[in-house]
Amino acid sequence: MQNSEQQQILIVDDAAENIDILGDALSNYKRMVAINGEKALELAMGNNPPDLILLDIVMPGMDGYEVCKRLKTNEKTREIPVIFLTAKTDTESVVKGFETGAIDYVTKPFNTSELLARVTTQLALKKSKDDIARYLKEIELKNKLINHSIRYAESIQNAVLPDMEFMKKEMPEHFVLFKPKDIVSGDFYWVKKISNFLIIAVVDCTGHGVPGAFMSMLGISFLNETVTKTKFDKANEILERLRKMVKVSLNQTGKYSEPRDGMDMALCILDLDNKEMQYAGAYNPLYLIRDGELIEYQADRQPVAIHCVEKEFTNHVIKLQERDTFYIFSDGFYDQLGGTKYKKFLSKNFKTLLLEINKKSMDQQKDLLDKTLKEWMKNYEQIDDILVMGIRM
Repeated sequence: MQNSEQQQILIVDDAAENIDILGDALSNYKRMVAINGEKALELAMGNNPPDLILLDIVMPGMDGYEVCKRLKTNEKTREIPVIFLTAKTDTESVVKGFETGAIDYVTKPFNTSELLARVTTQLALKKSKDDIARYLKEIELKNKLINHSIRYAESIQNAVLPDMEFMKKEMPEHFVLFKPKDIVSGDFYWVKKISNFLIIAVVDCTGHGVPGAFMSMLGISFLNETVTKTKFDKANEILERLRKMVKVSLNQTGKYSEPRDGMDMALCILDLDNKEMQYAGAYNPLYLIRDGELIEYQADRQPVAIHCVEKEFTNHVIKLQERDTFYIFSDGFYDQLGGTKYKKFLSKNFKTLLLEINKKSMDQQKDLLDKTLKEWMKNYEQIDDILVMGIRM
């Protein structure tokens, strides 16, 4: 911590007697002396600037007002506190001193105790400001380093998502609206082809940002391990296997103190030969639009994780028809706050919107969803990761 012997005061006065008196009064501090304004500016702007300046007003040549004005317009010296020390006591002079940037005003002849008290106070304030500025620079540097790391993590997370060319080849008519709340996301989508089956998942992990991203990488790893090139289960059995893996990996045994992190998920298995689809959901439903009607396949009200009452996940088998369009999604879109009353968008409005745009191309649907979301949010902050996937048969 900086003490008085390390703090330096610049005394600016053209009277030798005043300099001697001030030097004695400020003997606990390092001192520099200037007998005119030009020299004062030279010392203040040098390699060893003062922590505080005691500045006389009436001096030959450049007066104290002009010195203070120049100090305050220079980036290097503008933060140095200036105390005017002068015999000019009229209101106009005092006001002019403050207008040029002085922080305090002591009149001659001065009381030594009063002067020391004012100097001590202003030096303490200067040190606090310097400390804050230093801390802010350190925080800014750390934030840059953290942001750089998160950006790198984003590239890793994007790399493990399904390849766009692969998805376009296997699902010619589809869209993915993916809007992480932060740089990295707790939502993710996953697609794998085995023989003539497509296994598709939209997953919402606990949290968002870095914690959510950690969980999403775990979820992708589990899906890759569970669904292999030689074997995969029914949709609900995949969720069961994933739940066991999450519980084991996160040591979830049911104790109150344990983390309850997990995944909400909509998982589909498309049998391309038989035009049939299996769907199983953990909190995340599936919407199927056929001939202008929206059919909702409800998810089980339990996560892919430990739960107070666990039951087997339900397996829905759906016979598909030409031009059927189905949507799987996280809760980020319809939970987004906005509108004129800052309320949630709500699932009923989400369903209405999908029905309104369903006949358009998949790219147009994505654009309209994004546009509607932006209009709904206006200037409000995004509150969660947002992920919507649409697929047309």
